[in-house]
Amino acid sequence: MKWWLYNEQDEPNRSDFPALQVVIFTLIVVIICVVIRALTWPGDKHVDSTFFSQSIAVPATICLALGFFCMTAISSNRHYDECRLEIAKKRKNELKIYANHNVIIAGWAALTPMDELALSMLKLEGEFPLAPKTPLKIPRQEDFEFTANEQLFYRLLTPLIEKLKSSNYPSFETALWVRGGDASCTEDLRRAFERLGLESDRIEYLLTCPGYSLLNDWIDKAHGYVLNRLLVIVDMHDEEGDPKAMENATALLLTSHYRKTEGEKPVYLYRPITSITDVEITLPVYLQVKPVSAPKTLWYTGLSKVEKYPLMQGFDEAKLVANRLELETSFGDKSAGYRWLALALAADAVKYAQGDQLIAASDSNRLDIIPLSSRLTDPFTESLFVDYAQPWHWSGLMGVFIAFALVFGPTAFTDAAAKSDESGGMALFFLITPIVVFLGLGIALTRYISKKASEHMGGY
Repeated sequence: MKWWLYNEQDEPNRSDFPALQVVIFTLIVVIICVVIRALTWPGDKHVDSTFFSQSIAVPATICLALGFFCMTAISSNRHYDECRLEIAKKRKNELKIYANHNVIIAGWAALTPMDELALSMLKLEGEFPLAPKTPLKIPRQEDFEFTANEQLFYRLLTPLIEKLKSSNYPSFETALWVRGGDASCTEDLRRAFERLGLESDRIEYLLTCPGYSLLNDWIDKAHGYVLNRLLVIVDMHDEEGDPKAMENATALLLTSHYRKTEGEKPVYLYRPITSITDVEITLPVYLQVKPVSAPKTLWYTGLSKVEKYPLMQGFDEAKLVANRLELETSFGDKSAGYRWLALALAADAVKYAQGDQLIAASDSNRLDIIPLSSRLTDPFTESLFVDYAQPWHWSGLMGVFIAFALVFGPTAFTDAAAKSDESGGMALFFLITPIVVFLGLGIALTRYISKKASEHMGGY
């Protein structure tokens, strides 16, 4: 689904039926008709029901039919505006529900040159790391029995052993990316699993460091079946040379079937918006349908000036995001794994009761934003129901009064002999036909207006 909304729609004219005006107009017409009929009434004839039908009933019926004809025209304009507004609301509701789709980060681990990096980044210990003071290389452990990757996998996954061994996640699949690695790294990971007493149903090696669009794919799959996925990102450098980016490794256990344990709270990972090429257009849409209300911290990496300033300006205008943390400022030059490290650090922030978090990352001028929260939020969809009389209601009423005028009008102006000769079947025909015709025309008009409104909204 694309992140776009319709422009603000005109509010329909929802003024009530002008009953008072119609009544006044009808009374004026009736009074005029009564005066005219009184002046033309034969002097030698008693006032009877004919006088009242000719001067009151027939004129009043015709006036009401004209009133409902006018209301048919007026309600046509309203129905057009209501249809457009309903389509716009429906689109916004669908996008809110779409944005509220999520998976849960059941467990995570990060390996960096610094211990308790998230605490430092959150200023909870008063030690905010700043490049180039931040150590850039993860210390290696000398062990000739295991490969370097196997040792690193073992260290990274050790904090997740209890979680991965629990009955809550009896089986899981793994996705792996290693900088400068290849498919043979899966064997190192499999041996690390064996040392830890773990077993993965399937290990998929990713040729390139994935973006957050991978999470969209997993969120979509999570709606069809139970999803337990372990994502392992290893962003290390060659032994030789002086790296300009901080080495890091991240493991994230994502699930759609979370089972809360004592003292533990979930971290909801809401559907990210990915591959944004126009921040100024897409960001306002995100701010309207965002799944989290007031994120406290924005973690961002890889953003160009063209992306950064509209992003910050949008958050400032919406009065969102109190703190901003640029990873390059703390860790050195942008690195492919930073976006996943930021996700683990933001999950730590949620865990440490720092409130909702946002992560923004960009690669090749394609911005991604992902929100995290400790609570399942309500999408707050707008009601589409509006109770109003549509054109076919008014045209149906117009048909009823036209039918009465056709049936009772001629009889009011003919003599008794003619009345007795009048066919009951013909009267029934004149009574039913206008109702059916005008009701059918009203239904056709209503459907036509609905179709035109849909076409003008882009065929939604």
